[in-house]
Amino acid sequence: MSEVINISEAQETDPDALRDTLLDQLRHLIDEVEALGTLVDGLPAEIKSGRPGPDVLTMKELYGALVRLDEEVRPRRITRIVEEDEPTLAPVDIDAEVREGEWNDKPLPDILDQLQDARRALADQLDALALDDWHRSGTLDGESLSLFALVHRMTQADTERLRDLGYHLHGAHLSDRDEPLPT
Repeated sequence: MSEVINISEAQETDPDALRDTLLDQLRHLIDEVEALGTLVDGLPAEIKSGRPGPDVLTMKELYGALVRLDEEVRPRRITRIVEEDEPTLAPVDIDAEVREGEWNDKPLPDILDQLQDARRALADQLDALALDDWHRSGTLDGESLSLFALVHRMTQADTERLRDLGYHLHGAHLSDRDEPLPT
């Protein structure tokens, strides 16, 4: 069982290790997308673009949400934290924005490539920052967060998105049998 990290404590006791761990976690998505790419490429269109429920994002939209976050939302937040004194960061309803986009019209391999490029750029942006910048803070949803804590939240949000993608695949009927795949 993995130990839960206290971000505030870790950023004080060993900020270099925490920074490296968070960057590794962010970069892990690049490898994960590469591995999933071979699996999802052969899926039927209705699984990639179909909405499993009225308020549920499609598989393409889930990846699109990560792209949108990594290309636009997250880099701007990081820049504001580094350049401004205690900025207030506006919450974003990424699911609503993605639903209004045209992610289901794009080929999934293109979305995955875009996600990998966006994630590399985000990780590079963070990697280029001085360690002192990671201690800077901004306010999000009424809570003051260091850049360490904000990046930790990014990794947690990514985990939730990937879990949702796993549910898409788990619930999909990928065989001719009239039952879900065994677990």
